[in-house]
Parts: sequence; structure tokens; C-alpha cells
Amino acid sequence: MCGIIGMVGGDAPRFVVRGLKMLEYRGYDSSGIAVALGDSVHVQKGVGTIDRVVSVVPNGIAAVGHTRWATHGGVSDFNAHPHVDCSGRYAVVHNGIIDNHAELRDDLLERGHVFSSETDSEVLAHLFEEGMGRYGSYLDAFNYVVSRIRGQYAFAILTPDGYILAARNGAPLLVGRSGDSVFVSSDPVPLASVASEIYRLSDGARVILHAGALQILGDYVPVKNVSVRSVDLGNHAHYMEKEIYEQPRALKDTLEYLCREQLHWDLNGRIHLIAAGTSYHAALYGEYLLRRLGHDARAFVASEYLEWRGRDPDYVIAISQSGETEDVLSVLRNADGPIVHTITNSPGSTIEEYSDAVAYTRAGPELGVAATKTYTTALLALAGLLTDCDLSAVPRAVETVLRTAESEIRKYVPTLASARSAYFLGRSLDSVTAREASLKLKEIAYVHAEAYPAGESKHGPIALVEDGFPVVFVAHSSRLSDIDGNIHEMRARGASTVLVADVPSADISVPAVAPELFPIVSIVPLQLLAYHVAIQRGLNPDRPRNLAKSVTVK
Repeated sequence: MCGIIGMVGGDAPRFVVRGLKMLEYRGYDSSGIAVALGDSVHVQKGVGTIDRVVSVVPNGIAAVGHTRWATHGGVSDFNAHPHVDCSGRYAVVHNGIIDNHAELRDDLLERGHVFSSETDSEVLAHLFEEGMGRYGSYLDAFNYVVSRIRGQYAFAILTPDGYILAARNGAPLLVGRSGDSVFVSSDPVPLASVASEIYRLSDGARVILHAGALQILGDYVPVKNVSVRSVDLGNHAHYMEKEIYEQPRALKDTLEYLCREQLHWDLNGRIHLIAAGTSYHAALYGEYLLRRLGHDARAFVASEYLEWRGRDPDYVIAISQSGETEDVLSVLRNADGPIVHTITNSPGSTIEEYSDAVAYTRAGPELGVAATKTYTTALLALAGLLTDCDLSAVPRAVETVLRTAESEIRKYVPTLASARSAYFLGRSLDSVTAREASLKLKEIAYVHAEAYPAGESKHGPIALVEDGFPVVFVAHSSRLSDIDGNIHEMRARGASTVLVADVPSADISVPAVAPELFPIVSIVPLQLLAYHVAIQRGLNPDRPRNLAKSVTVK
């Protein structure tokens, strides 16, 4: 979702521009920067890419930047951040939602304030202006703003003489220091390569940054082990392609981490797995593993959990690659009693605050909006944490897929690229892979796709099948005999079928691994298939429309 980055000292404007580019993966429709010039604040903002909006910025002593994903107010230049007060002296960038913004706006309008946007965020700038008129000091004015607002937020205010004042309640916010430079960010990645110290602010904390000084008012936690791996594209055309091909290394790193830390979760009683989006498919995988071991386990879509949870669990396993997924955090905030275990790819993220135990995947930064390596490493982590499976063959198997399957995959790209709809079918654990593959084709290539347990396909979905209708089957060799009849049913009605399996006769053949581990391997060619379909359709797979990497609002 929206991203915040700021710096005092050094070459602050250039750092902020670089930081904004590192936040692009979160998804955005507009961007902007405010630069403190000593006696005034310069603002550049607008709809479009960071390169277009802030390609040239002036020198300054401090700066804040923002990438916006529209919530309150449409996508427009005047709704882009930063927002300023009536005088134009104070600039604000904001993530989250100010719940009482409407009454605050009405109150400020009555007192003569003039608004230039439709956003809830702009009230922060006018409140700060009003606070300065009342109290005359930055800290008192800032405290006045915080005292007036309700909601979940992270925001930063820039002053002409190079102060940044920031606060956090519910939305992520981190600060860092390196020599005489101090930083604020909604994401640890831009800080990882520059800050010698990084801290995650706790809810209710405020911070003042100025000329080498970092004053934190409230609680905070040191952040370590943030990945600083290269985010350069290298020889790849897109981040999604790069990150698909990084999976063997990411899986090895995750496996080494699990072994080094000797992580294994011994759970008992009632277990609920909570996640959203692609991570929900990982939760379904975890449910299968736990049920096969005899546990009472169930996976839930986080946004529906409170409605459908039934009896309270003994354990909650929460999965969030960003560690900031609001639907998941909302469940954890309201959890009363269960032991909470979490899996995330983001050290220092908010989810740690609600966790009794945390396991990290070692995927490294994932800049493509669609999850690829964060999904397979989450599956590997679940297998390692919950079972005694030998995982050593998995990275090699994925490496083999990436080395050998490309030519087989490309054969089926034209059919899917021209299709209006498609099915993905599998049985048992393979139905989880079908769900994830269906989601990838939808979100990256904009082809309508549905996933079903293969046996369910004849109970309604088969009515849509006609000549040329694409149907992708996923099957481990131990489940091939169960799915064979479904394949023939579809072919008999003219479907164009594709079989992904660990046998040489499959349309897309992958290496053999244990049935429990097959979903980690079988999803990889289907990620590539979605990627190539998107390219064939002239789309940018890194920036699917309407989607954000980390959904931090309900």
C-alpha cells in the first residue's frame, strides 16, 4: 500500500527518491516529495511513476516522500502526497486512515482553513498549522495533532528548517540512524543498506528527527537481519521473472535458517491458520500438513475469521509475507488466549508485536507485486516447522524446473493468452497449487481463472467447457490415477488440457519429490506460465492494476 520515506542530513532529497523507488513494489498510483530548503518547503507530486514525478528535485537539508494507493479521494494530482497547510510551510505524508477526518475537516473549514484535496490526510497539515498558532513549538503542535485524531496511521511532518516529526498507531513506521543522518520509513528495505541502527516504533510512539538527532518518545524495538540483497534487475526483463528464478537460492537460504536455528513447532489442541491472498494458500497447505499429522487444524481467510472461527483455538499460525497485512493484524489484535506463531518475510514488521514465536522466510526483497518466492519459501517453512520431511531435495528440484521447463511452458502460452477464462484443477494438496496458479493468472495476465478440486469440476463448472477451453491439471504421481478420469471428462468436451506432473509423459514435467513437498515444486512452472501469458498480452507483470503488495487497510 502507501509508502513513507524521509531523511534529515546528507543528500536527503536524492536518498528519498531512491527510497521511493524501493517502495514501488508496494503498489501506488501517485507519488511525491517535499524538500526542506531552510526557509520554505518545496513540494513535487502527481499521478504517475516516481521517475516522472520526482525525476529532478532541488537540494535541501531534509526531505520526505510518499507513494500513494488511493483510498480517500480519487487518483489525481491534488490528492497525491505530500499535503501542505494553508501557508505551504508544513508538508505531511500519511499512511492509514484518519477515522474522524470528516468532523475535523468541518471544524477546520469553519475556522477558515482552505483544503486543496479530497483526502483524509490533509487534515494533519492543517491541524499542525493550527497547533503552531496555539503553542508556537513543533513538539506541542505535533502533540496537538496526535491528540485530535483517531484511527490507524503512520505520518510524518516536514518543517522548513529540516525537522521531521512522525507518529505511529497501527500502521508500520521505522526509524534509523547512520552518523549524522537520520531516517524514517514505513518499510525496512530502504534503510537496510544505509542505516547502522534501525528501530521499529511501537503503537503510540512519536519521533523527532533533526540534524543528526533522533529522539524517540515511546516504545521501540531494534530491528536486525533486514535483507540488503540487490534489487537490480540484472539480465531479467521484470522483477517477477527475476524473483521466480531466485527461488532455488531463496529456498536454500530458508532451509539453512530453519536448520541453523533448529526451528520446529510442536503444536497440539485446536490450531487456526490465518492469512490473506497468496498467504492464505500457504495456510491451506499448512492445514493439510497438520491434518495429516492428526491435528485439529483449519485455515481461515483473515478478513472472515471473526465470523467463522467457531471455538477459540489453542494456537494461531499467522502468515504474512509483509508482516503488515491489516486483515491478519486485526485478528491478532483481537486474539485473546491462543499462543501465536507467525511466518513472515519481513524482519522488524508489525506482526512480531503480536507473536509468541516468529519464523522468517529468507526470500529477500520481493519487488514484483505478485508473490512468487515468498510463497514457495512460506510453504518450505511450514513443511520444516510442522513435519519431519527431508527438505533437501526441494531447492534442487526447483532449479531443475527453471532450467528445463521453459520450452514446455511456452507451448501453452498462446492458448491461455487468447482465452476469456480457464480452470485449474487438482486433488488433495494439488488443489492448493491450483488455487495459487489460478490467482497468478488472474492478477498478472487479467485472464479470468477459477480453481476447483478436480472431482468438483463435474458438479457445475464443466458446463462452461467447450472447444478450446483451457484446463490446467496439477497432479503428483501418487494422485495421477485419481485425476485421470477428470482429464478425460474435460477432453471429451473439447477442453485444451495441460498436465503438470512429476512423470515424463506430462505436458509440463517436473522432478519427483515427496507428495507433501510437491506443491513447492509444481507451482513454479505455473508462475512462469502466468508471467509469459502477461507478456504475450502486453502487460507489465510487476505492476498489476488495482493491486498493492502490502494491504495495510481493511
